[in-house]
Amino acid sequence: MIQNTNVLKVKVSKRLPGRKRDVLALLGDVEALSSFVGVIKEVKRVGKDDLYTITRWHVEVDTLPIRWEQKSLYNSADGVLSFNSIRGDLEEFFGEWRLSESEAGTTMLELDLNARLGILFFENVVSRELEARLRKIFTTLLEAFEERLINRRYERDQGQLKKKPKGFAVMGHPYNFQHLMKIFEVFKPNIHELSPDFLMKIFELAPSYKGADIHGFKSKTGATVDGYFVMCPIIPDMAVLTPDVVLPKVLEGCRIAERLGAGVLALGGFTSIVGERFLQVLKSRVKMPITTGNTFTVAMTLAGVRKAAALLNVDMKNARVAIIGGTGDIGSACARILVKEVKEIVITGRTLSNLGKFKEELSAESGREIEVSTDNNQAARGADIIIAAASSTEPVVDIDNIKAGAIVCDVGYPKNISYHSRHREDLLVFSGGLCQVPTEFDIGIDVGLPSPKILYGCWAEAIILSLEERFENFSEGKGLIKQENVEWIYKAALKHGFDVAPFYWGNKMMGEKAIDEIQNRLKSA
Repeated sequence: MIQNTNVLKVKVSKRLPGRKRDVLALLGDVEALSSFVGVIKEVKRVGKDDLYTITRWHVEVDTLPIRWEQKSLYNSADGVLSFNSIRGDLEEFFGEWRLSESEAGTTMLELDLNARLGILFFENVVSRELEARLRKIFTTLLEAFEERLINRRYERDQGQLKKKPKGFAVMGHPYNFQHLMKIFEVFKPNIHELSPDFLMKIFELAPSYKGADIHGFKSKTGATVDGYFVMCPIIPDMAVLTPDVVLPKVLEGCRIAERLGAGVLALGGFTSIVGERFLQVLKSRVKMPITTGNTFTVAMTLAGVRKAAALLNVDMKNARVAIIGGTGDIGSACARILVKEVKEIVITGRTLSNLGKFKEELSAESGREIEVSTDNNQAARGADIIIAAASSTEPVVDIDNIKAGAIVCDVGYPKNISYHSRHREDLLVFSGGLCQVPTEFDIGIDVGLPSPKILYGCWAEAIILSLEERFENFSEGKGLIKQENVEWIYKAALKHGFDVAPFYWGNKMMGEKAIDEIQNRLKSA
């Protein structure tokens, strides 16, 4: 006699973004499951007593329909919901859901299921396939639970989030291969023994992940917020940085921050460029507010330029300003604001068509004649102030083409002027878009900044928005930065103790002595 030993075992689990009571409510509201879980066609409550709830189920996965009726019992002391079928398509169908809550406000939901088809002979043929389909049913259910909880967390009433989020998140990546090696050294001191192309490919294959928790970031006002750092495994040195490579990683990083419950996520580096171009795609897939961080970067860029002009006695009203990469999000915003403050402005870009379009827009807005060029060096030669806002791994302008006494604010990513060797003592070159922060920003790895008291403007934007409880898509795409938002966030930043960073040429601070040396050289020239 053939004995039936094909017990099907399914174990699935997921950490869900909600308290135990929220997850239990989803499990208990069985009749609503068919409205948001595609594989569940119908669940109906057909009986209840002091101990048990009886429900009737109809599910369908990959064209396979399964029906059963079960008794369920919840033990609140153990956090276990047990169930056992009393009739249905499967001879045996029983198991338990286990719920365990963590301090971070998440709940681990685990399913341990046992089933048996009960049809001799035929069961031996289909048991593995049936087990796979049962696993798919409950994996899909867990994913739907996660989506449901996230949607509830970010529900809005008259534009405001109904529930107060837990803080902020920032996304970033190494700025070049050498920076990547510094990060790897934290985990493997002899990392230099491995081949560079192997390490580059390993990093490229990696998914986005939570890199660090940020606890108790404190404002000058005394208010504190928590946050997260999300690593997006891309670097500008990769041979191919195309949307099909980067966008999925950025999207997964956004989903990580969303599952963690962040109130707003700031995109940094190349992820910000993806945000400029594909923010509508991200917003269609992610409920959490996302910002490119470019509004505060613009605020810090302009504050740095104005400060530098005052130090070198450059009269802004009579200055000629060149904006390299002036059709991008940051460059175009700087142009729209500075055109009202300076005598002449020249904007460069890669294509004449984009330059021509922006020239018409800016001329119409300002009533001024705007000069445009595709030649960065030509534009830089006569400029008193240069804002390098282009994204390039190579220098966008030859420093020898810049006139003595000029101010160069390098706000592009990666920094392609201020991080190259210094050989001009008659210029003020500095990394722009950076801010000084009221609390040290330390996530355990080198983030490419000269001090833990210095932070990228894009990341700082998320912190400021979180401190202000302004959870929204604040900077949301190319060409949409508004001057009133630049002014608002700068005022909010000062309130919380954020201000323009000291001037750095690479890792060297351009302090009073360096400024005096530049001024003396100009006087003696």
